Amino acid sequence: MNFRKDLPLISLGALLFVAGLAVYLNPGLIAPPVPDEAGKAVILEKLRQAPPAGEAYPATPRASLEDNVKDWLNPEEDEDNWDYDLFTTIDVVWDSSSKEYVPRSRKAEVLPPFGVELVFVGYPTYTFMLSSSMLPPSRKEEDRLFSLKNVKTNKYLDDCKLNRPIPEAPYLTLKAYRVEKGKDADGFPFVRNILTVDDRQFGQVIEIDDEKPFEFKKRIDIILRATDDPAWSQNLHAVGDKFELNGATFVVKGIDLPGKSVTFEKSIVLNPKRPKKLTFDQQTLVVPAPPPPASKTKAATPAPKPLAPVTK
Repeated sequence: MNFRKDLPLISLGALLFVAGLAVYLNPGLIAPPVPDEAGKAVILEKLRQAPPAGEAYPATPRASLEDNVKDWLNPEEDEDNWDYDLFTTIDVVWDSSSKEYVPRSRKAEVLPPFGVELVFVGYPTYTFMLSSSMLPPSRKEEDRLFSLKNVKTNKYLDDCKLNRPIPEAPYLTLKAYRVEKGKDADGFPFVRNILTVDDRQFGQVIEIDDEKPFEFKKRIDIILRATDDPAWSQNLHAVGDKFELNGATFVVKGIDLPGKSVTFEKSIVLNPKRPKKLTFDQQTLVVPAPPPPASKTKAATPAPKPLAPVTK
């Protein structure tokens, strides 16, 4: 056994023994001793007499429980009136203009006037129609005289001849004339006077008659006018055509030629704070009926004067 090598271990063991014995004999060296009942009473009395430490807790008024006293805070409102509360549900209604459910308390967004009116819907017509034709005293067919009516201005071109210049309309040349006879779908006979016209301004040769203006049935004209600006007009032609007016977009959704009506869908932003929220308004516009002709009142016939007595 090497005593020099084991000396540190023996010394460490002796120190640990002495430390353990000291703790056992004096427990307060490691943890405070637990007071007895008398000591507890003394400590509690000192705590009661000591002043409170720290800041005082702020006092807040109690909520009143009396009736008709509104001291509860309202929930924070948003611009769309979706005001959720803990115990109160939101009363919602259906908004037909925006096609969605909205809070009843929300202010109604008033739609502006539709903004346009329908002036005409139908096939475009040629400017002139045949008004009349007659043979001159010479009874020669090449000297036949024709009268053309301008259906847009209600003015007439008189004394027009075949293949002769027309001073009032130098772009027109009357090429041929014929009379067509037959029976209609109901079996009634008819007579049509047909005149072939070369319109160099229009760039087309057209056959016109004396029944009604010639219609170009390969195209539809929809003529609109703004209700607040009579000088503004728009010409559309088919379903799906669109235009913009006063910040709104209009789209043609349907055309009814027999009923002389056109259905439009208008979309507009009513709330500038919500630029992506569109409000739709769909209406069917009808061409207004022409005003009735003014009634011609006959002048009152004066009562006949009494005859003077005959004197002999």
